[in-house]
Amino acid sequence: MANIQEKQPLGLDSGTSLMAQGPTALHGFVADKVEAAMGKSMPQMEVRFNNLSITAKVFASRHSDPKAQLPTLYNSLK
Repeated sequence: MANIQEKQPLGLDSGTSLMAQGPTALHGFVADKVEAAMGKSMPQMEVRFNNLSITAKVFASRHSDPKAQLPTLYNSLK
């Protein structure tokens, strides 16, 4: 048998229920709704930089739960 993971519907009654499955599930839900409304897939763009320097003040959370973190550049690189 194929190992198929079923999507659980997001709870739309509060922010906590929206984030219960993590930010990636929320972003996927929103992207699916936008693509359905537009009738086509979201536009994609590749951006390249030369000699780029980035400085930012970031908050380092002590949470080890990936659902508690937003998918930011900092969280993706750590």
